Amino acid sequence: MVKLTTLFFRNASEGISMYMTNEEWEQNNQDYLKESYEETGFTTGGYAIRKLICGGCGRVFYTTIYTKKYCHSYWCGNQANNRRQREYRQMRRQDLVCQCCGEKFTPERAGARYCSNACRQKDYRKRVTDAASAQNEHLVKRNASAK
Repeated sequence: MVKLTTLFFRNASEGISMYMTNEEWEQNNQDYLKESYEETGFTTGGYAIRKLICGGCGRVFYTTIYTKKYCHSYWCGNQANNRRQREYRQMRRQDLVCQCCGEKFTPERAGARYCSNACRQKDYRKRVTDAASAQNEHLVKRNASAK
C-alpha cells in the first residue's frame, strides 16, 4: 500500500513540480537513510529509521515507514505472498496412495491420483481394454442368442 503523504519538489529553473510518495523517496535515498542510521542510531530529523530485511527478496533496506515490510512493496510483496501460499499448499498436501500400484507418494499437484506417468498410462490402458472387452462381450452374447 502506498502511503498517501507526498513530498512536493519544485524545480524553479524549469517551472516543473514533481510529486513523490514517501516510499519513492525512500527507494531513491537508501544511501542517505543508511548513513543516518549508522551515525545517529535510530532517528534522524524526528523520524525513526529502521533497518529491515525484505520479506520478498531478502535485501537489507532502511525505512522510516513503520508498517513497511518489503523494499519494493508491489513486487516483493507479491513474491513473499506467493512463497507463503506455496509453502502452505505444500504443508496441506498429504501422502496419497497410487490408484494403480498402491504405493504411497507425495503429490506434486492437488488433483494427482497416480505416483508416476507409467502408472497413469497403465491404468488408462486397463480401463480402455476393459471397456472394449465389455462391448465385445455384449456382441458375443447377442450373436450367440441369435443362433
